[in-house]
Amino acid sequence: MSKLFVDDIVEKTSGHGVVIPGHILQVVNTIHGVNQTISGATPTEYTGITTSITPKATGSKIYCMVNIACGNNYAGGIWYSSRLYRDSTSNLLGTVHDFYMNAQYEYIGPRFLHNQIDPTTTTAGTARTYKVYLNAESNGSGSLHINWSSNESQSSMTLMEIAQ
Repeated sequence: MSKLFVDDIVEKTSGHGVVIPGHILQVVNTIHGVNQTISGATPTEYTGITTSITPKATGSKIYCMVNIACGNNYAGGIWYSSRLYRDSTSNLLGTVHDFYMNAQYEYIGPRFLHNQIDPTTTTAGTARTYKVYLNAESNGSGSLHINWSSNESQSSMTLMEIAQ
């Protein structure tokens, strides 16, 4: 059996890169720890974790992971919804994710809300921006408190470009 030892691989033509299907080409991560409150039934952007990625290769896919540290101090239970969009609110990725909170069973800490691959392929050099919108499913009194624990909690969005 032969072995190949290489110190460096350099692309033959500038800008073409080395792309191996199934491999991660890049990772972009946004971490946000500042409090933000979202109230009401109108979907509102959680601006702290909006993240952009500029693909290195044409035809790759973007894998999106969103963790949000949140809580609710409402006396009754409330259902909330979370949506992940690419570039604009006309490009919903996947489905709306619903989750439940109330004062007795509040959830503080990272909540893994989105874990999905953007089904559209990329164009090298054309940036994409991913955004999360959250809302209560009714106009109840409960507000969703993101990164609620005195700035000790953190939410994040991680984007990975995967070669195809």
